[in-house]
Amino acid sequence: MEEYSDEELMSLAASNDIHAFEELFRRYNRRLFAFFYRLLPDVEEAKDCSQETFLRLWRDRARYSRKGSFSTYLFRIAKNHFVDRYRQQKSRINLQPISPDCSVAGSEKPGLPGDPFNMTVENEIESVIASAIARLPETHRLVYVLSEEQRLSYREIADILGCPVGTVSSRKVEALKKLRELLRPLRNELLNDGS
Repeated sequence: MEEYSDEELMSLAASNDIHAFEELFRRYNRRLFAFFYRLLPDVEEAKDCSQETFLRLWRDRARYSRKGSFSTYLFRIAKNHFVDRYRQQKSRINLQPISPDCSVAGSEKPGLPGDPFNMTVENEIESVIASAIARLPETHRLVYVLSEEQRLSYREIADILGCPVGTVSSRKVEALKKLRELLRPLRNELLNDGS
C-alpha cells in the first residue's frame, strides 16, 4: 500500500478497504498527535483527539471526494474536533514540551550525554515555548501550529480554516508578534546570562 498516494488510499478506504485506512493511520498518526499536543498540550488529550479524528474520518469515509489534498481534508476534521472540544472545556493543563520526534520531555529524549545542566536548560526553554504557544488565541495558535509544526502552506491552512489566504498570513504575523512578546523575558534572561 506504500506506493499509493494519500488520496488513492482514502478513496479505497471510502470503499471499506481497512488496509488502506490503516496505511493512512500509519502515515498521519504522529503528525496528528503533534498537532493536538501543541494545541492542548496534554498527552492524553492529544492521543484522544487523534483517535477521535481518525474515528470521524472512518465514520464519514463515504463522503470523501478527491478535491484538494488528503492532508488538508484530514486537518480540517482535526481542526473542527479541536474547536468543538476547546469550546466545551475552555481549559489547558499540564504544559509539557514536545520534542521533534513527538515524545514528551523526560521520556527517552535525546540530550547532550554527560551534561545534565544543558539538558535541564533545554527542557526549561522548551517548556517556556510550549507555554507561550498554549497562551496564543485559538485562531493564531491554529495557524501557527499548522504552519510551523505541520509545515502546511498558507493555501492549505486557508482551506482547513475556511478563510482567505490573507487572513492566514495576518494571523501568522500576529502569532509571531505575540510569541516574541511572550518569549521576551526568556530572551532577555539568556542574553544577560551570556554577558
